[in-house]
Amino acid sequence: MRFPLTPQLVDEAARFALRSACRDCLYWRAAAGACLHGWPDHGQGRWPLDAPLPDGTAPTEATFCKEFELR
Repeated sequence: MRFPLTPQLVDEAARFALRSACRDCLYWRAAAGACLHGWPDHGQGRWPLDAPLPDGTAPTEATFCKEFELR
């Protein structure tokens, strides 16, 4: 699911220690660098949410996986 990356979302993610990145998910296999279910990482590995994209640009949206399960 994609959401606009608003200042409010960035603030709340920091304030409430939101965990939404693949690395925090029960289904993430760090050794393989992949999701157990085979889902692609559409920028979900980026943390904090407003960290620059690989090309150095600022992100405009945040992506959250529907199957995210906090470990």
